[in-house]
Amino acid sequence: MINKRSMNLATNERGTLTGFPLVLLTPILVVAVMGLLAHWFLGGPSAPVAAAAQPTVVPATTAAPVSAAAAGQDEALWNAIDSQLQKMDMVKLQVHSEIKSVVIDGKNVAAHWAAYRLPDLYTAQQLTDILSAAAATAGATLTAPIQQTEQEGTGKVTTALYAEGTKVNAVQIDWIATSKPRICLIIDDAGYQKGAALEALYDFKVPVTCSIIPHTQYSNLLAQDFPSHGVEVMCHLPMEGHDHVARGAYKEYLKKGMDVETAKEEVKRGLADLPNCKGLNNHMGSVATLDLKLMTAVCEELKAENMFVIDSKTSAKAIVSKAAKAAGVPVAQREFFLDNQKTPGTVLKEMRLTAAYAQKHGLAVAIGHFNVITLKTLKVEVQKLKDQGFEFVYASEVVHQP
Repeated sequence: MINKRSMNLATNERGTLTGFPLVLLTPILVVAVMGLLAHWFLGGPSAPVAAAAQPTVVPATTAAPVSAAAAGQDEALWNAIDSQLQKMDMVKLQVHSEIKSVVIDGKNVAAHWAAYRLPDLYTAQQLTDILSAAAATAGATLTAPIQQTEQEGTGKVTTALYAEGTKVNAVQIDWIATSKPRICLIIDDAGYQKGAALEALYDFKVPVTCSIIPHTQYSNLLAQDFPSHGVEVMCHLPMEGHDHVARGAYKEYLKKGMDVETAKEEVKRGLADLPNCKGLNNHMGSVATLDLKLMTAVCEELKAENMFVIDSKTSAKAIVSKAAKAAGVPVAQREFFLDNQKTPGTVLKEMRLTAAYAQKHGLAVAIGHFNVITLKTLKVEVQKLKDQGFEFVYASEVVHQP
């Protein structure tokens, strides 16, 4: 995961003095020796003595990449921190990594440096504390209080530098709270098709979350494949709405008044079909999402699985956020549907409204659906918005504790 830039040390081969007259070489050697004697006895410029310095971090823009191996750095500290980051699924939020030079106690030290987008679920201080516990397992500590800087065009950057004293191994982690307007794009109803729609989705080249209906033709396959294409996996669990649904249309189907344990089993079975799943939102559900007992059962199962929930807001009276709060599950809700009418004009109009909302409020959550028209239209519009300075983020980045 880390791009280790090796330090190439140039070495000069020793040449031979073939054909060089020895009589000319002797005076040169005599002059050199006399100069050295004069330097020793008469005194010359001495090397400065480094004063004791507080641990400081070299800014990323000025730090020169170096090799951890060349600096004799052992990987235990980085491995401990990286393991914790992976456990928390932070790796997909990484925006930069390399080996660079930092200054600790007046010495240049090779450090693993990685920068990550800061998800709404945590503060930078909370994440720093979590990583401090991981660093302690490798005998390392935070070298100084975290530093915060405002970088134009980027946002607020919080820097934490960890080091292990005896070997001076170091890891620097930056958390970036972007100043750009953010758009969370969720694509529902995945699982029924691949083909041109899937190709368009993979061409987005920005973070996008795709919600898959479990136990559909391609559900398991897509859930396995999505992360390698930068697509976050979510479960799109069918729930009772106002429209009639044919018996057996879905393997899992939550209905108003359903027994709590039965509902939890339905959720568990749906999640089990989707490798890499991080959260859940409702498919339909304008009736089921009004049932507090049912939604609390759903959220309790999500809590047990360490997942989040997105309220698709198919009903203005949905109580998903209330249930999430009771269960302690991270939650967010949708602001825009992009394709209630599956036409390019509708998708463009709604996507531009989404962008305007994000520009005003900092974040907008929009849901579209897994069909060729929507995805091909979005593929083009997403790139335009990205070029205009909008940042696309995963659903897991925008959920928060209710």
